[in-house]
Amino acid sequence: MSSNGVQPFENNWAYLKTELRWLDRMLMMAVARKRQDDKAVHRVSSATVDEITSHWWKGIITVNRGIDDREGPPPKRQPPATPSQASYSQQLQLRVRASQQANILLALPLLRDRLQLSEVEKNLVLMAIAPEINRRYGRLYDYLQEEEGALADLPTVDLCLRLLCRNDQDWQQARARLTAHHSLVHRGLLEWIGDEDGTLLSQQVRVSDDLANFLLADYPTAATLESLLASSALDGSEALDELPSGVAPRRSTAPVPLADSETAALDSSEETAAPSSTTSTTWDDLVLPKALMRQLQYLARQAQARHHETDIPGLMVLLVGAPGTGKTTAASAIATDLKAPLTSVDLETLTPEDYPDSLTASPSETTSLLLVNQAEHWFGRQSQVEAPWLHQWWQWRQQFGLTLVSTTAPQKILPHWRQKFDVVLTLPRPDEKTRQQLWERAFAPKFKTHQLDWRAIAQQLPLTGGEISILAQTIELDLRSRQRATVTLAVFRAALALHHPHLEVTAVAKAKVNNPKQP
Repeated sequence: MSSNGVQPFENNWAYLKTELRWLDRMLMMAVARKRQDDKAVHRVSSATVDEITSHWWKGIITVNRGIDDREGPPPKRQPPATPSQASYSQQLQLRVRASQQANILLALPLLRDRLQLSEVEKNLVLMAIAPEINRRYGRLYDYLQEEEGALADLPTVDLCLRLLCRNDQDWQQARARLTAHHSLVHRGLLEWIGDEDGTLLSQQVRVSDDLANFLLADYPTAATLESLLASSALDGSEALDELPSGVAPRRSTAPVPLADSETAALDSSEETAAPSSTTSTTWDDLVLPKALMRQLQYLARQAQARHHETDIPGLMVLLVGAPGTGKTTAASAIATDLKAPLTSVDLETLTPEDYPDSLTASPSETTSLLLVNQAEHWFGRQSQVEAPWLHQWWQWRQQFGLTLVSTTAPQKILPHWRQKFDVVLTLPRPDEKTRQQLWERAFAPKFKTHQLDWRAIAQQLPLTGGEISILAQTIELDLRSRQRATVTLAVFRAALALHHPHLEVTAVAKAKVNNPKQP
């Protein structure tokens, strides 16, 4: 770990996995947007000619709003700003710097800094190298491009610029750099594949074999890069002198550029899937059956191991339990064990317009544990999310070590989805003995609870751990407001009447023990 507490990448491959997760997010959003666009076209077109000319009439004919309309979702209430939480691109750059300080060389950042590449150029190289790692990227490119290229699994210049450029100015500058004398193509690092008489936008992008080997190395070296560039007639300093007029090299700390709609989607998804808590929960905070505790701890170890294994998919785990039985607390304890914050998405609080953002939202590399609550909104009988989206999300989440999904009852999840989960854990309602333990640890040490018999209270009140925690919090707030510290039966009954008016407690005060007089 670096001096500022940022975790460096273990090696170049770990860095590439992080970059590919970002690329997954961007491509999934583009696929979702295209599907909704195609659905709108098919809904109103009556002939093939209508579909061919849809790019013209879509701006004239009004169609019903879809999940991902071009105008974007309706305005949402903005949660309070959290300036202390760095964006994904900022966190990534901090980890790159930490790796450099630890003398861990990362191939793509090394190439970017050596040749002073813009962020669009750097990410274009990433898009071109991705099919060398997994052919799924090639199939996604082919779907998004809707045209036959010389090779089916390579992105076109048009697709790269559409996905990577924020606006027209970015597009113009990126195109100028791609056609300049010092460009990656003229250096022989990239190749244009396609009809030589065709337009630049129709050309497909392929990484040279030597550059591919360098980018995919576990431990690349600066000497290898220099050897790779040695055959080029231009070096980095000459390249800077020959920049097109009006085009300045971007600093390597610039954020990753996205299209406007994608930037808004990522911003809203970061707000939706914010870390649920800054406090850490340990295994000692859980009051669960021992067998279940062992299973949860085993999951934490598996998540840690699978996170570093690229060939082994991560675990998809379904947590089942009534509200307050400890699903979120268990997830938080696992996150603490993994030394990663917990990111929680509550589907019950979202509208269908928010689903595309949530489906493609990703915790950053340092927040890799995701908990999806109220899973029946996605995986139940009344789901408003198309199955292809969910299958893509499922496949994408398997790149992480562990993903947690929760529901209150197993029958709320469709059987075929229940069977897909690697593990299904049921968190039971606490029994009498467990409730007594929960009451005994519910209050802060400064509050005096010696007057109450927690065993008797546990016998009379069949509450869950969450309900006990809420009651204790209400009692503490009441006592603080009156500058008191003793939990009396009257105070307890007042809080119980507020939250559970149908429940009552009889005499639960501890009997006083009179010491017999000594003879």
